[in-house]
Amino acid sequence: MCALNSEPRDLREAFLIAEAETLRRRLEDERDFWAEMSGIDNGKIARFLSGIEREKRRDDRKGTASARSQREDLTRLQILLASNSAYAQLYHETFDALREAEDATDRAILKAQTALEEARRRFEDTLDRAATTPDGTRVFRDKWGQVWTEHDERLSEADSANIAWRSSYPGYEAFVEDREAVHHSLTRLEALQGYRVDTLGRIRDRLMDEDDPPSAEELEQHRREMWERMPEEVRADLKGSTAFDAPAPKAVIAQIPSF
Repeated sequence: MCALNSEPRDLREAFLIAEAETLRRRLEDERDFWAEMSGIDNGKIARFLSGIEREKRRDDRKGTASARSQREDLTRLQILLASNSAYAQLYHETFDALREAEDATDRAILKAQTALEEARRRFEDTLDRAATTPDGTRVFRDKWGQVWTEHDERLSEADSANIAWRSSYPGYEAFVEDREAVHHSLTRLEALQGYRVDTLGRIRDRLMDEDDPPSAEELEQHRREMWERMPEEVRADLKGSTAFDAPAPKAVIAQIPSF
């Protein structure tokens, strides 16, 4: 009799236990589902998805890992340019100014090289047409009648008297002028080349340092330096360019963070 009475009670208890377990699982599923929907990846979303959706999520995770790996491969300069729009603008403005200065300097160098070649041809022509002493030394007579060698040494009157002067011989003043033209052209060319290498080249190297990018203050300093050291020929070429307009206020520069 007792055994018969206990059987229904056992069945009811088993039913209640099973129902409680079902409720617990449903509540757990709901909690996990809404956690995933809110962006919290607990790794349990797969059981709510179809086979196709599960495959897609696996592919997405691979893509995320790939993107993370790509981010880790970025240089400090690339990260700074991508994350700081104010810095990126200043950096690109500085780089644009550098490129304009380089292009203008290259054009000025070509002109200076041409001018030097022309000056040398004129000077060589002057030397070729000069009077010579018996030993082959070139000599020139100035407007006062005094005779000078190509080494700026004065020729004695006795030696000068042995030279049959012609009107086609260039004078000493023309010789000095042509020689100075060569010297001036060479000096200008060397100055342009020095600016191109020592100033613009050094600044380009600094801007291209991807592991230690220049600060915002450095960028503005580089732009000022390019302008302040710029040869007159380059400035004339850049007339009308806005690349070297007034720099950003110091207060603005100071607000641009960097590494």
